[in-house]
Amino acid sequence: MENKTSKYFKYAIGEIILVVIGILIALQINNWNIAKNNNTYVSLILKEIYYDLSDDYRIIYRGVEPRLERKSLGVEKIKEFMVKGEVPSDSIFMLYYNEMMRWFILTQRTGAFESLKLGGLDKIDNDMLRTRLLEFYESDLPRSVNFIHQADVLIRERVGVLEADLFNFKFIAVNDSTTAHVMFPKDMSYIHHQSLHKIYDLLSHDTYNKVFRLKQLKRNYNNVMQMIEKELEKRKIEFEYFDTSTLKRDFEQKS
Repeated sequence: MENKTSKYFKYAIGEIILVVIGILIALQINNWNIAKNNNTYVSLILKEIYYDLSDDYRIIYRGVEPRLERKSLGVEKIKEFMVKGEVPSDSIFMLYYNEMMRWFILTQRTGAFESLKLGGLDKIDNDMLRTRLLEFYESDLPRSVNFIHQADVLIRERVGVLEADLFNFKFIAVNDSTTAHVMFPKDMSYIHHQSLHKIYDLLSHDTYNKVFRLKQLKRNYNNVMQMIEKELEKRKIEFEYFDTSTLKRDFEQKS
């Protein structure tokens, strides 16, 4: 009886050990599957974030920067006219004045990053990349866009009031069905008018701010994109590198 009882306990203990081992193996397999799925998810979402950033940068390179360059050119030309005190033809003056008045809107694609936040940022095991993505999307990007555009409405309103001292406005017929709203200087003394100098001061400072902030924003984009590139390369994920040399700008600056 003692031998049978001993064998029974040994058998029971063996069964328990086998069950525990089986559970541990199942848990490990499950953890491997979760880790594999997480790894696949992170690779895909990082790729989507990279393409979102590429699209934003493409708009900056093709559309925003050329417009800002034309705006800067307009500022320089208006300053040149005022310093020399020369009165150019109305068409030449209005050409550069309208360049100085150029505006643009920065757009941001944040869908992939928002999906990552919902899916769990902790799935990214690269601490530096995870922290940098948070800094960029939660701080750098919104702050830069806000700094670039924060004075737009106020400046337009103030310029609109000052323009009433300088220009007359009228509608002209472009064709049988279309008209255009145009403005032209009231008299030949506008180049020395205080309102023009105030408009120039507003727009020159605004242009300088936009140029400075956009350069800073581009550095942040480049930094984040390079970090994602290295992570995707480490993961051996194929993706299309962003290359500005293949892009054509919307229009080029002309002097």
